[in-house]
Amino acid sequence: MNLDDHPPKKRGCFFYGCLAVIIFSLAASLLAYLGYRYLRNQMARFLDTTPAPIETVEISPAERDGLQQRLAAFKKAMDGQKIPRELTLTARDLNALIAEQAPEWKGKLFATIDNGRIKGRISLPLENFGPFKLKGKYLNGTATFKASLETGTLNVTIEQVEVKRQPLPSWILSKFRAQNLAQALQSDPRSAQTIQKLESLRVVNDVVVLKNRIKE
Repeated sequence: MNLDDHPPKKRGCFFYGCLAVIIFSLAASLLAYLGYRYLRNQMARFLDTTPAPIETVEISPAERDGLQQRLAAFKKAMDGQKIPRELTLTARDLNALIAEQAPEWKGKLFATIDNGRIKGRISLPLENFGPFKLKGKYLNGTATFKASLETGTLNVTIEQVEVKRQPLPSWILSKFRAQNLAQALQSDPRSAQTIQKLESLRVVNDVVVLKNRIKE
């Protein structure tokens, strides 16, 4: 989704960028909160030595054209800030955008939307991180997010995380729930500029609904 006038390579999709930052924030926070000694002792519980199978979405040329037309119309309304417009995105749309504009995420991330919540199935290959010797290990799991945008602030919080089909311990999950995982996005000038052009972001049933901001 090209919401920036001059998007950098493989970073043109605002929603891909949002999902990527959030998922990496989740993974980094998990490593930080677990701690080296705890992670070393619990490695088999939280990490795998093989990736988990993750679904992918393939769309037809007609679907791709229709999606790009909707995105372009919404971007035009966002930039003009004169005509109110809403953009509705399904999970299929989000996964198509990720597959088309971020092929490096193929087989690593799959989004679903259900009952007003966004879920992400992930299979992340890990690298060595400080004292953590994790190369060859995978973080496989599912996270449930609550997302909203009001008064120019994007909020994405964790509601539930399962790793290897096991829920995270409550003491870890409570720390996640206190974080806004989209904070890094709002600290980035390009992303922050895009967010300021949005009036609202709502997850309604099985779709994400965005509304552009109108200048008074």
